[in-house]
Amino acid sequence: MISLHTQGGNRFQKNLVNVTVSWCLQKMMPRIRKLDLQFHLKNIKDADGFCLNDSADQEDFGPNRSPRRFCIEIKKSLHLTDMVSTIIHEMEHVRQYVMKELEDTNTHARWKTRKYAFDHDYWKQPWEKMAYAKQEKYIMECLAEAVFDPDPDQNGYTKHP
Repeated sequence: MISLHTQGGNRFQKNLVNVTVSWCLQKMMPRIRKLDLQFHLKNIKDADGFCLNDSADQEDFGPNRSPRRFCIEIKKSLHLTDMVSTIIHEMEHVRQYVMKELEDTNTHARWKTRKYAFDHDYWKQPWEKMAYAKQEKYIMECLAEAVFDPDPDQNGYTKHP
């Protein structure tokens, strides 16, 4: 089961998250059936977004100990296109964790088979390079295909089917 909860922001921003995440799941992870995604729209100073693997308990993992619980923070002051682009970027990190391409330990990050120190230059991290490439690849496609609701309910969901 896919669980998506969005906190903070207004109903239009929540709808933007809901619709963009749904689009990303269909495009990037069509076979994944179990995820718990907690989005927080908030004031962030040093970045546009963050993705945290929040899997801790046994039920937070899928097959092969693949993590399935994530907390994603998005800067709520972003404009529409930048917010959609940032959500795509963070959902690529979710995909990387789920596919076990990216893994965090207490001492380092592991990308595929190579270890990286946590202080490795951000712009040289291969998982970040991949996430930026995906957001550039998918932003226009998402904006063209996704249907955003001009009048969502208070939780960002479409009132009418």
